[in-house]
Amino acid sequence: MADLVKSLAAFGALSVGTAVRRAASTVGGYLVVGILLAVSLCFLTLAGYRALSQAMGSIHASLIVGCAYLFAALLAALVLQVRRR
Repeated sequence: MADLVKSLAAFGALSVGTAVRRAASTVGGYLVVGILLAVSLCFLTLAGYRALSQAMGSIHASLIVGCAYLFAALLAALVLQVRRR
């Protein structure tokens, strides 16, 4: 009976260790994806700003890019509020 308990405890410890490693790997993967997404968003924002700046001037380009991010933030806040209810 004691051997069975020891075996179950060892199996449980292995299962927990595997789950922790898998969770850490998943979190690390999502961290890499998030960093790459943030970098790409910076480059896309800069490219869009420069294109708008050449077409309309820097003041209008800044206003358009700023309003686009404000709109995206407000839309995300609205989605979070709707999901909360």
